[in-house]
Amino acid sequence: MRNLLIINLGIIVIAAAAAFLKGDSTLFIEIIGFAGLVFCAIAGILSGVFENGYRIRTNYDIEEAGERRERNRLSRNLFCVGIFNITITFLTYKFILQRLSMI
Repeated sequence: MRNLLIINLGIIVIAAAAAFLKGDSTLFIEIIGFAGLVFCAIAGILSGVFENGYRIRTNYDIEEAGERRERNRLSRNLFCVGIFNITITFLTYKFILQRLSMI
């Protein structure tokens, strides 16, 4: 989880720098939101959300318990980071951009 948070912090810093250099605050929202969606999609693929029950049962029988725990741990961590990014995107939009449009 710590490595994912460091990677996520790097993405946030790069997004903030790109938005500052371009002078467009919506670029920050787009980059962070897209990163959050990518993290959630990868978590869904790893957890098997997009598969049917037959395939999930087959994978459960074939893979080892240690591999399953590692995959589920990584999926859970990626999902948490993705939700964190989507929350940052929503809060940035809600509290910064809407207040700037009121001025």
